[in-house]
Amino acid sequence: MRYREPGGRGGRQRERSFEKKGPADSFAAKVEREKDLGTYIAPTGLLVPLVTVYREFIDSGSRVNGTRYQYETSLRLHVEPYFGATAIGAVKPKHLNAWLKWMVEERGYEESTAINRYETLAGVFSFAVANEYITKNPCQHVRTGRQRVKRRVKKTIRLPSLAEIEAIERHLPGPYKLLVWLMAGCGLRIGEACAVTLQQFDFESGTLYVDRQVTQDGENQEPKTAVQKAITKGSGRAHCIRHLKWRDLDEGRAVPVPPSIAAKVQEHVRLYGTFRVGEGLNRLEGDYLFSNIGRTNILMYSLVDRLWRNAKKAAGISRRITTHWLRHFFASAGLSKGVPVTDMAEWLGHRDPRITHQTYAHVMPDAPERLRSVMDAVFTMQTELDLPLEFEAVVEAA
Repeated sequence: MRYREPGGRGGRQRERSFEKKGPADSFAAKVEREKDLGTYIAPTGLLVPLVTVYREFIDSGSRVNGTRYQYETSLRLHVEPYFGATAIGAVKPKHLNAWLKWMVEERGYEESTAINRYETLAGVFSFAVANEYITKNPCQHVRTGRQRVKRRVKKTIRLPSLAEIEAIERHLPGPYKLLVWLMAGCGLRIGEACAVTLQQFDFESGTLYVDRQVTQDGENQEPKTAVQKAITKGSGRAHCIRHLKWRDLDEGRAVPVPPSIAAKVQEHVRLYGTFRVGEGLNRLEGDYLFSNIGRTNILMYSLVDRLWRNAKKAAGISRRITTHWLRHFFASAGLSKGVPVTDMAEWLGHRDPRITHQTYAHVMPDAPERLRSVMDAVFTMQTELDLPLEFEAVVEAA
């Protein structure tokens, strides 16, 4: 059976053999129908390896380095070992179901982790459809399993006690004690705390403007000059200081700083000074509160992890406590004392307050009972209201 690809007489001529005339006629009708509908895919597109399309997907668009690093890691650890050189047009829903099962049963991943990897791969197949490698996305027939697993996923939030926080802080080296209070008292993530500069504080208004973080993306700009190589040498080159993930360059958040924490910041600067970093390769300018032990580079995750584990051991704490638990402590303490969830979401850096509510609902006071008490006090004249009769609000235009 001979046919031409789209393009009229200029389209490439192809041929395919069949044992019987019936299948040949069906294939010919299918080709002509796809040409009319504009859904025809050349056989060569179907034969492109899945991993090749995956790499094109990674390189497409503007992705932050952290996302690119995660995609490349998933390709290396989860996709290539299983699919190998399999053509993208040969992947069927049954193969995707088998891949999910392989990740859980043979690789030992949690179901939620396997589903996250699957969702990235679904994006790759959508990319392949948009770029005419294939006509249909096989992931459409695996969606039910994905939703079922998501409904079953639960996350356990664990908190340190104030006594445990203070014990760990006492056993940290002096220049790094303040890290504990920035996380437990201001809700900063570890990468955000490591990147705090003196310029981010407004001691008069009592706020800390969070707009940067130390991170290990795995794909930072390569040093070219001698100066760049000097300030990014060794294992620390993988670390960079950059603006917050998922945020525009001028987007940050202002976090209230308790007076006790502000006093600790000022005492830290008095005792240990700051570490000056200039604008440069993988760096943002500022007077940083923390650096590595030799004060030759920025503070790295490996050092914080080692200091944290040593301090926890020295404090005699046997249960597992991570630095991220301090952020949970901050949120839980504030919400349990009636701080509005919308405000807490802003200070934690959550785009959607529903995330904050779903995560910390167990520590919040009974909102309906509080509302009943407040409104009852208003209507029985036990409290006075001083509300403006008119005010402006920012709303979304229709």
